[in-house]
Amino acid sequence: MNTIRILSPEAHTEHPDMAFPPPDFPHIWDRLYHTTQDELVQKAQGYQILIINKLRITSEILAQLPDLRMIAMLATGYNNIDTAACKEHGVALANIRGYGTESVAEHAVGMMLTLARNIIKYRERVSDLTWSKQHNFCLMNYPITDLFGKKLLIIGMGAIGKRIAEIASNGFNMEIMVSERKEASECRPGRVPFYQGLKEADVISINCPYLPETRNLIAGKELSLMKPGALLINTGRGGIVCEQELAKALIQEHLGGAGLDTLEKEPADPDNPLLPLLKTGNLIITPHTAWLGDLAIKKIGGELVKNMEAFIRGEERNRIV
Repeated sequence: MNTIRILSPEAHTEHPDMAFPPPDFPHIWDRLYHTTQDELVQKAQGYQILIINKLRITSEILAQLPDLRMIAMLATGYNNIDTAACKEHGVALANIRGYGTESVAEHAVGMMLTLARNIIKYRERVSDLTWSKQHNFCLMNYPITDLFGKKLLIIGMGAIGKRIAEIASNGFNMEIMVSERKEASECRPGRVPFYQGLKEADVISINCPYLPETRNLIAGKELSLMKPGALLINTGRGGIVCEQELAKALIQEHLGGAGLDTLEKEPADPDNPLLPLLKTGNLIITPHTAWLGDLAIKKIGGELVKNMEAFIRGEERNRIV
């Protein structure tokens, strides 16, 4: 077998605790740091496998990489890859699945609890000595909502959505509703129509992929239909929730709060309309860290290598294309 040349042009996105077992085929694995979009074609010449995280792969790029045979995602999401162009150029695409299920689910539920119990606001009142300056032993400035028995709408019932539903149902006796697709003409058994779910839910958890049909899935109309005081959690992808409209809903105090682990532009644009609202305590934004649990970090490298090994053996494992 010929030696397979592998390139990681975004090695700076690898967590220091990730372990990558040596692939079981002859290979040379090179790593580059902070490769820009404009440098990618030049840097990737002569490689058969590219390990991609956030760099965009377009038809124009693929046309200039005649040796490329596979794109191995160091992630689950692949909205930065032109899948039709991969098919056209005969380039395989595989992503990593299931490695972060527990981590992302726990992150989402943690956001729900933090917002429902107003933990941020109460922590600030301890920090600024408001509690210390009052005579009562208990500060009661903000409402606390129990998740127990509330309605949770899951948008995107993949592995992560199912795990969130399991934790919420078993841990908090929440009533689980699974959303039908927004554009669906019929509702599948066990699901609720998209807009009906928005109207009834106390908490909404977004776990679907970013696709053309899910861009701005939650915008002004959808936010206005949600219950006053409802919580919105997005650990899916940025761009699914319209950030301008979410900012308006939070300013108007229609929503009880929102928890986001992803934004449309990452890292966050300093002009993002949501950033000033972080001081209110009704908004949580984490810097795309929901997947960073210790169990996930230990698993992701091995899964990446297994995808490459399967491709070399002619097997389809976690294949998108």
